[in-house]
Amino acid sequence: HTTRMCLEFLERVMEPGEDMLDMGCGSGILSIAARLLGAKRAVAVDIDPIAETVARDNADMNGLSQDGYEIHIGNLLDDEALRAKIGGPYPVVAANIVADVIIGLAPMVRSMMAEGGVFLCSGIIDTRAEEVRQCFKQAGMVIVNEIARDGWVMLCCKKGAAQE
Repeated sequence: HTTRMCLEFLERVMEPGEDMLDMGCGSGILSIAARLLGAKRAVAVDIDPIAETVARDNADMNGLSQDGYEIHIGNLLDDEALRAKIGGPYPVVAANIVADVIIGLAPMVRSMMAEGGVFLCSGIIDTRAEEVRQCFKQAGMVIVNEIARDGWVMLCCKKGAAQE
């Protein structure tokens, strides 16, 4: 459900020629979908080294060349060199991972988003959704859309006024 919700929303927000960042890419499905939807560049990042092989294999199976599709391994939360390497800001940022990691990313993700950009996040079990909403509010994000299905929640956020 979490991946499906992200894919549905990605289809709504991904504009051809834009760049996209997939945080916690796993198999690469969101970043691969972004490229297939016309993203000029999709950057996939995961902490697990196995994700690099899996995402590359999946990209190859979907006919994507290495041009415009980057995979990086590392922890965005504590690796400044990795953050510098992936650049940004991005019009579309996505993370389909667990609530604890999304909460950890909340203070940082705003700086990775382009003005007017969106952050799609899912993998949030419904009992943790309010906690995630509050973290985004504190990080100066505004939730502009939300989908809930079978105990899972996906949030679509934009930059808002920073909260004091």
